[in-house]
Amino acid sequence: MSLLARVVVVLVSVVWAAVTVQGSAAHASLARGDTADSDPDATWGWEQVFFDGFDGPPGAQSEQWHTMPGHGPAAQNGVGQLDVGPLAQIRSTAGWTLPVGTQVRVTASLVMPDTGSGYAAFWVQHPDGADPREIDVIESYGPLKPAGAQVGSHICYDDTPETAANACAATGRGPELWPVTQAFPPGAEPWSVYWEYAADFAIGGEGVLFSARDGQGGTTYEVASTPDARRVPGNSVPFHLRLSNKAVLPEHVVAGGSRPSMLVDWVSVTVKYP
Repeated sequence: MSLLARVVVVLVSVVWAAVTVQGSAAHASLARGDTADSDPDATWGWEQVFFDGFDGPPGAQSEQWHTMPGHGPAAQNGVGQLDVGPLAQIRSTAGWTLPVGTQVRVTASLVMPDTGSGYAAFWVQHPDGADPREIDVIESYGPLKPAGAQVGSHICYDDTPETAANACAATGRGPELWPVTQAFPPGAEPWSVYWEYAADFAIGGEGVLFSARDGQGGTTYEVASTPDARRVPGNSVPFHLRLSNKAVLPEHVVAGGSRPSMLVDWVSVTVKYP
């Protein structure tokens, strides 16, 4: 072997050894759930803990959800969607109690009803009787009502036996609600096409980031809640997901529309541990 060849072999060996050592060090320093591969979409380190694509046969109820007492069920339609009809309300059978500092992203792809007889919602519930919290990832009263679509967070409930009407607002713990209809292009509102709605928060954090994307990476809005640790699920009890389609009072019904159901394409929960 020539002197030049020996030099090349030595240099390649040194470089490969350096890369191997650096790679091992990088892997050793990664937190749980992370990988060493860089992702331009900043998705590395995130771990999916829940997913339902609703691919069951028509009429079947998903095994990952159960019907809430006093409400109707939601059935799969056989083409990869969950039909959440009027008066239906279901809750994820799985619940999550996560370490403080865990980042959470709750997302659903869905299209809202186009009627004015109810309001449909995808939301997160922290069902602590002494400290109830709720995140409305998206809810809609339909295109026929001024409220349209909105996102919001609650740190108190008025509709429980333990609280009187408007008790939450009277104690300064009323909901924060943000209308978002105006953010959507004409003809592509929440009741016209599918959007991916998300809520991002950290356990033990102080706020929620609401967003809607078109599935191709385009974002139509991002709304941040007012900082308040009481608006974020804690780790005292598991939080759950809810899909609901509640009726409004008869005096608030507006005639019109042709599709009273909320159609859900998929639901996902991903987390990134501290």
